[in-house]
Amino acid sequence: MLLVDVLEEHLDEAEFRWLQWEKALEAPDFSLVEAARLEALLLAHLDGLVVGASTSAEAVLRPAFETADAFRISAAAWSLLALGEVDEALVRLRGAEPEVRAAIRRALELSEAPGLGARLLDLLKLEDPALQAEVLESLTFRQEAPPEVLVHFFVHDEQRARIAALRAALPFPGDAARRLLPSLLDSSHPGIRAAAMEAAVAFGVRQAWEVCRTAVRAQVTHSLEAMVLLAMGGSESDVLLLLALLDVEELRPHALWALGFSGRVAAMEACVAYLEVPGVAQLAGEAFSAMTGLQLDGAYALPPGERPESTSPPPELQEDVEADLVPKPEDDLPWPNVAAIRNWWAAEKKRFVKGTRYLLGRPFSGSGLVEALETSPMRRRHILARELALRSQGALTVRTRAFTYVQRAELARARAASARIRTQSFDSGLR
Repeated sequence: MLLVDVLEEHLDEAEFRWLQWEKALEAPDFSLVEAARLEALLLAHLDGLVVGASTSAEAVLRPAFETADAFRISAAAWSLLALGEVDEALVRLRGAEPEVRAAIRRALELSEAPGLGARLLDLLKLEDPALQAEVLESLTFRQEAPPEVLVHFFVHDEQRARIAALRAALPFPGDAARRLLPSLLDSSHPGIRAAAMEAAVAFGVRQAWEVCRTAVRAQVTHSLEAMVLLAMGGSESDVLLLLALLDVEELRPHALWALGFSGRVAAMEACVAYLEVPGVAQLAGEAFSAMTGLQLDGAYALPPGERPESTSPPPELQEDVEADLVPKPEDDLPWPNVAAIRNWWAAEKKRFVKGTRYLLGRPFSGSGLVEALETSPMRRRHILARELALRSQGALTVRTRAFTYVQRAELARARAASARIRTQSFDSGLR
């Protein structure tokens, strides 16, 4: 009985630590080092479950699947996989409701159980489109989906499966690109169109860049992926399309997020102009920091807990019954000290040259991109990793939602090959 109590405590802690770790992966105020500290606590409790649960899975792990807590289910599924109970985990995946299935899928993504990839490939043969999408997402995360499997799913009925296959298909199979990309770029589904855009840009298809520009000109909220792609790979003139979005209040947060990846002087100037605008001041500061390298702390940020008088109180203190009380990642961003930042910009802007792209205050380079992936706040790293994959045509990947020890190994490979990363605008060399 004592062992069961100890295992229950490990599972309770693993559930809580898994939640903390997943939140850290999306946080604007956590680094890779800080996320690794949370991860170490999670892994310690998962190890406790594996060491002690071989005889108590029935009492501790299996009941977890009857709960409604996704992180408890993920911890239990990961532990079963580590104990060699692959058959059971896959049977539970097949029979689960969507929310439980997603939690099990996350464990499958992270598991290092021997032979798991081959078993997942077998599941793809089942005629269950929703299950196939979950399994394909697991396989693409694990980088174990063969090219011929990805090509098959480019035209799958399940849209999630199409998107997963497209995002994993770097380098893109040449014959498939010529046959399928034009229709995929024309898709009415924004997610499929965005994934096809990225794949086609990496492959060098000029039509993709025109589709990207058209999506940004359309000025609709579901074009965020196109905004980011245009920012990271566009020329000076392309940034003007993003700057125009700042005039549309509904799109302003999306535009500032995207502009932070452009690294252009015009984008820096725009961010300075929005440092005092309620609702987007924190986002403007974040984007400015990412481009210029100025850390928004100390004198360049308001003291913790302090906010400009013109802003609304934090969601938890609002009395408006219609207010959105769900915290957003940007709520944890520092509030910029506008006067201090403007003084810094007045003194420093002469070293930023128009026509040059900057990342963390230095002209963009392959080594700078890898360094930014190591040091940037966690939520920005997902975009930086996508850019690395696109610029290397899939040769260099950093899975920013994997365990950090996996990310460190992938960063080391990227660092060793950083001199070969393409740095020019994506539209150069398109055919």
